[in-house]
Order: sequence, then structure tokens, then C-alpha cells
Amino acid sequence: MIDRERLRRLLATEAQRFLETHAKSLEMFQRAKRHLPDGVPMNWMVRWAGGFPIFVSEAAGAHFTDVDGLRYIDFCLGDTGAMTGHRRQWLKR
Repeated sequence: MIDRERLRRLLATEAQRFLETHAKSLEMFQRAKRHLPDGVPMNWMVRWAGGFPIFVSEAAGAHFTDVDGLRYIDFCLGDTGAMTGHRRQWLKR
């Protein structure tokens, strides 16, 4: 049997951890709500896990860092990022 109460507790723990580790993204999301519908440029972005999207401060290729200083590898890539990456990579010779 699946312990649904345990799943609810685990989800609540993860949601709290997301809030604690993404405070700057939450702040930017709340500010964005004053200027954009639902605080995002495209409505699907409001359905991110965690309740709000993360905001990126810098990126290169498939790697990016959010405004809270957390680093990611974008295995999904979306829209134009899937075709060109997050920014052009210059090769050193």
C-alpha cells in the first residue's frame, strides 16, 4: 500500500525546502506579478514544480545559474534554447 500521508509530508518538506533555497526567485516572481499576467511571460511557466519559476542570472550552453546562486544543467532546453543553447560558446584554440 502507498502511504498517502507520508507522501503528503514528504511533498510539504520539499515545498518548504524549495521556498528556503529560492528566496530571491520568489521575490522576483512576486515583483513580476505587478507587470506580467501571473508574473510570467508565458502562462505555462506558472505551473513549475515548487509553485513559482526560478529566475536565471547567467547561462552558457546547457548550464545556468539562478539568482539564488544554484547551478543547473538544462537537460530539457526549450524553444530557441533547444536550437542554439543559452548563449554562444566560443572555442579556445
